This record gives sequence, C-alpha cells and structure tokens, in this order.
Amino acid sequence: MRVTRANSNAQFLLDGNAYFARLHQSLDGVIAAGVGGNRFVRLAFWQIAPDAFLPGYGGGAGALLIDKLEAIARLGIRVEIIAWAGAQVLNNVVPEMKSGWKTRAWVQQVNNRNAGAGAYRPIQIYMESYGRRTFGMSTHQKIVVLSNGALKEAYVGGMNMAHKYLSSDVHDPENWWHDAAVRVTGLIVDDIEGEWVRRWNKQQALLAPAATIGVAGADPANLTITMMTTNSEANPAERDIRAGLQARIAAAANYVYLENYALTDPSIVEDLATFKQGGGTVIPVVNHPANTTMDGFEAFSYLMYYTYVELALADLNAFDAADSWRGRVGPLTNYVAANVVGAHVDKAGYNPANMATLNPATAYRVTFNTAAGVPTQIGLRYIWDIAANNDVMFAPKTYRHNDPTKWTYPHSKVAIIDDQYVMVGTSNWTYRSMQYDGEITLEIDDGAFAQAVRAQLFAHWQMPGAAAAGGAAGVGAAWLLDATANQVAWAGNAFALSETRLVPLAFDDFIHPISREAWRKSFSSASLASIGSSFF
Repeated sequence: MRVTRANSNAQFLLDGNAYFARLHQSLDGVIAAGVGGNRFVRLAFWQIAPDAFLPGYGGGAGALLIDKLEAIARLGIRVEIIAWAGAQVLNNVVPEMKSGWKTRAWVQQVNNRNAGAGAYRPIQIYMESYGRRTFGMSTHQKIVVLSNGALKEAYVGGMNMAHKYLSSDVHDPENWWHDAAVRVTGLIVDDIEGEWVRRWNKQQALLAPAATIGVAGADPANLTITMMTTNSEANPAERDIRAGLQARIAAAANYVYLENYALTDPSIVEDLATFKQGGGTVIPVVNHPANTTMDGFEAFSYLMYYTYVELALADLNAFDAADSWRGRVGPLTNYVAANVVGAHVDKAGYNPANMATLNPATAYRVTFNTAAGVPTQIGLRYIWDIAANNDVMFAPKTYRHNDPTKWTYPHSKVAIIDDQYVMVGTSNWTYRSMQYDGEITLEIDDGAFAQAVRAQLFAHWQMPGAAAAGGAAGVGAAWLLDATANQVAWAGNAFALSETRLVPLAFDDFIHPISREAWRKSFSSASLASIGSSFF
C-alpha cells in the first residue's frame, strides 16, 4: 500500500528515551481528557512486553506502559492491542517471542481484576498470525494510534514496546541501543489507523468489523507524508517500501544516507551501486560486524560482505581475486580499475517479483570486460581484497575500558535523500523487510524537516562537518572527512571514555564466504547465507 497526504506534520524522535517519554505525554493526554467521544488507544507491535517503561517528562515520574493502559481502561476508554503471535518454534527459544503472550496473560489478569469496577472497559488483545508461505515470516510493524478527542496522533518507528529499547541519545556503554521513530499528526494518521484496522479485522470471531475512529484534522504545518507497506498476505503482494526507496535513489542528485543494523536487500544494493557509479554519494551506516553487544550477527556479516564488495566495485581502485575456492592458498590476480570496464554484479537469477527464490548468494559474480575487451566473470566469493577510492560503509564504535568490542547497536530504520526526503519506519534494509515481512514506513517530503533531521542525526554520530554542511551538495565530502578523522582518533586511542563515533568499515571486517571463519560458523552464517538473502 502506498498513500500520500498533505496537511500532516512529523516530529523526529531520536532514541528510546525521547520516544517513550513523548508517548507517555500523549497517553497522559488521553487520561486527562477523560471519557468522551473519539477517545482511544490502539497499539500493534512485533514485541510488546509488560516491562515496557515510559520515562517521565517535564519533571514528572516515569511509569510502566501497562499501568497507563489500565488507567485509561478504567475511565471506560477503548484500549486495543495487536501482538504478533510468533512461530511456535521461535516462541520456545527466543525470549522476545514470549513477550506478547505475557502481555496477553496480563490483559486477562487486569480484566478479571477490574471486572465490574465502575466504568472499566475491558482491554482487548489480538494475537495475530502472519503468512504461511515462507518459514520465518513476521508482522514487524510498530504502531501506536491514539486520540484524546481533540487531537489524533500516531507513532511509527523502530522501537518495540519493551524495556530494552530505552536509551539516551548519548550512547555510552549503558545506552548502547540506537533507534528512531516519528510522531505524526494530520491527515496521514487516518491512513496509519486504517492499516491497524485492516490487521485487527483479520480476526474471524469478530462480532462486527472495526473501523477508524473519528477523523484526523488537517495539520497547519502542511507537510506531505507518504505511508508505504510491505505485506505478503495481500494479493498482489505489497512491496511499496522497496519501490519507494528505489524511486528516490534513482532520482537522487547528491547523497543517499541509510542506517540500520544491516543492508542486504539485493535490489536496493544494486541501485545504490548504480547511483554511486554515476557520481552520487552513498552513506550506509550499519552494525559493526565485530560488535559483540548482540549475539547471532554472523549471518549479516556474511551477507554484508556481498554488499560491501558491490558498493566498492562501484568506486573501484583495485581488487585481488583467486582462481578457485582455495582463496589465498592459490594464485591471486590483481585487477586495477582501468582493467575493469563496465563492472556489474550478476545475482544468479535473483528476481524480486518472486518471493523466497532461494538463490544462493555464493553464486553472485562480477562481470566486466578487461581493457583489451576480454569478457570476464569472477565470483564475488573469490575476491580476497578490494580497495575503493573512498570509504564504502560505516559503523559505530564505543570506547570502553571493559568489553572493548561491545559497541552501539543501530536498530533504526532511517533514510535521508538529498536533504529533501526522510524515511522512518519499521522496515530494515534487508530482503525479508522489503519482500515479505509485514512492515510500515513513512516518508516525509520536506526540505526543512530533512535538513533538521540530518543535522541532529549526524551530530549525534559525531560527524560535525556533515551535520553542518550548508546543503545537500556538500554532505558527501564533509562526511568522508569526518569519517577519516574519527578513524584516526580511534586508531590513536583519542576517543573519550564511553564516547561513540562512526568509523569506516574495511573489507576484512566482514566474514568472507570461503574463509575458515565462515566454515567454523557454518550453521549461523555460511549455511544460512548459502540459501541466499531470502530470509534476511
């Protein structure tokens, strides 16, 4: 689904403390309004846990989300929750997958406790199943829609409803989770609520279908906001987030900035490489493959090897390639840029129109002509070193005395294009989020908003020159200078204690697909990646 509305407004919320504190304020607005028409709270989350905490604001105390929801229900105001039911095999082994069921148990307890108590309106919860055509599908949207009767608003972003998503925007070792969201008002809110209603109405036992409640009034800020979704249950499947990002990349003139823990979608990476070959600046910020804060990142390190190589080929200086799987044991051939003409990565029959094609990433190869006109093909897995003219990808590092490889983890799903468009949502820049998971992303089309987000976010990452750049044309060069300065500071132990900055990534930071490390971690990385990026 793709829908665009004017007469809307957006507030960028950087990191969990800002998000949850602002949500706390909105919920208190519902409580203060009391019972009346068009008052409600509707939530939908991949993970929703009873420990979700709302920091205080304006000098007030914090509170648990569940306590606020109970207080709202006791006023007789509608509270409705959608939680992903998960897959049973995951529910048994992944703690996050148990959270929704714990919240369901809390709903039952609180409804029983308040039965017959004055105006109390029972809280409703729907444990939603999603998708049956591909193992591992999830409904990954994170939505809050609420109204106090006078103002209808919505929240969309990377944060789930759980305590671990709290974090200051100063990423010291205690605040290592990085995330982002937007709070929106105006006409687009009705469309976001409509997506929530569509999901709620999947329930077969409903006595009557739900509908949107009230009408979101026009916001005088008059920003244009587009809502895009991924939904593989739709017929035809909705892959509008990918299509929307591809359109912006194709039309970009200066820079494309993307941040998330991973960048692996084959279509997006190919478009970024094309933009880069044409002279544009591509700025991907991802989780550092050596970061040990989160377990189980090996598969993404493996897959992002291919991302790094494809983007490096688009700005090539030279690469070394082996003639077989023996890698460095066998002979290496050096290819300089002048001897690599028309390089293109062939993705072995990858077709984004088909879901879960299971094409092996190990079959990706670069095709080109030599300077003498000889057609050449080299498997990406046979490249053993590559040098680009400029830095290719970037990741945060945090200076710590203890746990020296536990760094900030970027969970945000943000894109900024040419100081004009900002995308914020629930969708990772991965194949599964672009292709089949249930996702929602908002695009704000406004130059002043985009420049403000760029300034705030880049300063947050200790990229002062890029944050202060006078326009989109100056962002790329300033970014590269900042990244080099940060790398020099890291190498010289010049980070302040607990300070986080972005540094460039190198070829050797990623798990090479035919390295010993890949074989040692074959279950978690190589074997998963060998069936392709379809599940990531």
